[in-house]
Amino acid sequence: MNSRKLFLSLFTLLLLSLNSFSQTWKLRTDEEGVKIYTRGIEGSNVQEFKGEVTVKSNISGILTLIDSISFYPKWMRNCIFSERLKKISSSSGYTYYVIKAPWPVSDRDACTFYSVKQDTTTKIVTVTLKAVKDYLPEKSGRVRVPIMNGSWQFIPLEKGITKIIYQVHCDIGGYVPAVIINAYITETPYSNLLSIKRIVESPLYPKVLRADVREM
Repeated sequence: MNSRKLFLSLFTLLLLSLNSFSQTWKLRTDEEGVKIYTRGIEGSNVQEFKGEVTVKSNISGILTLIDSISFYPKWMRNCIFSERLKKISSSSGYTYYVIKAPWPVSDRDACTFYSVKQDTTTKIVTVTLKAVKDYLPEKSGRVRVPIMNGSWQFIPLEKGITKIIYQVHCDIGGYVPAVIINAYITETPYSNLLSIKRIVESPLYPKVLRADVREM
């Protein structure tokens, strides 16, 4: 085999290995019913995470909590402020929230576009999230999150039982070494999912039925 063919063969193997790596989830946390996975993403030094938990709640109850934007500081890890910037329709709009960062790192803020869809056959509800960096002028003392793509999925398993999948890949902006971000990347989804589980399963949480959601 000449050097050109050898190079092409090695290059092809490299591409295949990168593609395989980007598709492989690694279980990082499995506690209190919450599982958190991470995987590499081609073109990014920061990993993507996926969290899963099964809760005793219908979809309406969970979606109502997620849709209560101003309530985020009550359950979202390190969130100190959140608001809905604009409601386009009952299933889409723009949000803004601020995440407190430990000194000396600056706080992060994010503007996101969200949309909600339900599959008419499976009844799975998917909330997609995408950062829109320039929707608002940047604020002094905060670093705007430039890139974020994520989703919530609410999968009905049986009546009153729902599986939640929370998946995000994010560039938090500024300069924070990727090795540090990846070391702690499981903490936020774990905390958020555990908080959601405790809230929606609490006997004090109201039972909800939404006209825009088809339940099992």
